[in-house]
Amino acid sequence: MSSFAGHALAGVTAYLCSSGRARAPSRWAVVPFVFVAVCPDLDYLGVWLLGYGAHPRITHSLLFALVAAVAVQCVAKAAGNTQPLRWLLLASVSHPLLDLLVGAHPVPLFWPLQDGVAVRGVLPSAGALRVGNAYLWRNLLIELGVLLPVFAALVALARGHAWGRWRAWTWCIAPVWAAFVIWSIRLPR
Repeated sequence: MSSFAGHALAGVTAYLCSSGRARAPSRWAVVPFVFVAVCPDLDYLGVWLLGYGAHPRITHSLLFALVAAVAVQCVAKAAGNTQPLRWLLLASVSHPLLDLLVGAHPVPLFWPLQDGVAVRGVLPSAGALRVGNAYLWRNLLIELGVLLPVFAALVALARGHAWGRWRAWTWCIAPVWAAFVIWSIRLPR
């Protein structure tokens, strides 16, 4: 599984992409994006509180991502706050895709048509969620080193920044990003 921080960062990225040309958006407008990006892990509440073992974790399917994005858009619209569905959907789909890139477990991406999809991991697993777990912090650093440049590039593209404005930044960051990717791929799985 990818970390909560990685999923929340994906939600913030979708928000920043959607609000690129908006004038003075409310800081609370980011909440629906972060919520749909992290909500597939709400099934852990059933595991922790009720001992329910969800298999497959249908909350990590594209169908659930679509339903969650539409539901959040409907709630936001009823509250008088319209959110673009395509960006809510991007935030929602980011969760199962990031978990797929971890490669620790098959992700039921196409549920109910298929049980699970697995790929070789590119991102590190979050590991045991304990403050004293050194691997958690190391893997979080690696995950952010891999994801931050990619998400920054997505925001720059969505906001219409010309290639010339961020070309130098890209050339400086690309080697650091590649080092994080290589570090992540070389971790034992």
